[in-house]
Amino acid sequence: MSKLKILLSGFGFTSQYLYQNFEHDYKILSRDKNRTNFNFNEPFFPDIVLDTIPPVYENHQIINPIYKEILLDLYNKKPYVYIHISSTSIYPEVDKEFDEKTPIELNSISERGRKRWDLEEKIISVFPYALILRSGGIYGPGRNLILSLKNREYNHLPQENKVVYRIHVYDLCQILLFFGQILLERGVEISVFPGYKRNNLINAVYPQNDPILDVLKFIKNHFNIEIPEKFLFLEKPKKNRVIKSLYNNINFRYMDYKKGFIGSIH
Repeated sequence: MSKLKILLSGFGFTSQYLYQNFEHDYKILSRDKNRTNFNFNEPFFPDIVLDTIPPVYENHQIINPIYKEILLDLYNKKPYVYIHISSTSIYPEVDKEFDEKTPIELNSISERGRKRWDLEEKIISVFPYALILRSGGIYGPGRNLILSLKNREYNHLPQENKVVYRIHVYDLCQILLFFGQILLERGVEISVFPGYKRNNLINAVYPQNDPILDVLKFIKNHFNIEIPEKFLFLEKPKKNRVIKSLYNNINFRYMDYKKGFIGSIH
C-alpha cells in the first residue's frame, strides 16, 4: 500500500493506534491543542479523513461533524475519502440476521444505538458518500476486557450468554485503510459499498464471533483472573441477533479472540 495522507479528526484510541502503528503521513485535529498539528495555513490535502468523534451535543442537538468548516474547505479544494467509525449498537437486539443492506426499524433501536444512527445521519448530510464503518467493541493494548476484569469492573458485562461483537483495533485499522484505498481508486463520490440508507457502509465485524461465556472462561483460566460466579453461568439469550458483512472479507490478524487478548497484554 502506498503512503497516504490522513487527517485524523479526533485523536482517541483508534486514531492513536493507527498513528503509532501504520506508517502514513498524518495530521491531527483534536480538542487537545497540544495534540493538534494541523495548520490551516500550510498545504495539506488528505487522501482520507478519519472521523472517530462520538456524538457531541449543543442545546440537545448533535453538532457533528466537528471541524465542519475546515473539512469542507479541504474537500472543496481536493475531494477525499471521509471515513466515520460508528457502532454495531445501531442493530436492534432482535431475532434477526443483519448485514449492511438489511432494513432497520428505527423504533426498535436502543437509546445508545439511536444516538449513533442520528450521528451517521448528520455525517452523511454533509458528506453523502462517506464510508460508515459500524464497528463492534474496539479493544487492544491498554483497553480490553482483561484489564476491566482485573479492576473488577463488571457493569458492562451482559446478563445473558450472548455473542458479543468485538474487534481488535489492529484489524479495524486494516479495514479502514483497505476500503479507504478502494474508494480512492474507484472514486470518492460513488456508492461502492451500498447499505440500507447509506451510500457506503461496512460492518467492521469478524465472520466468526463467540459467546461471552466462552470468552470469560478463557480469561479466567489463561490469565488467572477471578470472575464472579454469576457471570460463569449465564443463560442462553432470549433473542439471537447476528451481524455479518457483505463486503468485509480481508485477512484478519486477530479473528481468534484468544490470540487477540494475548497480543493485547504481551
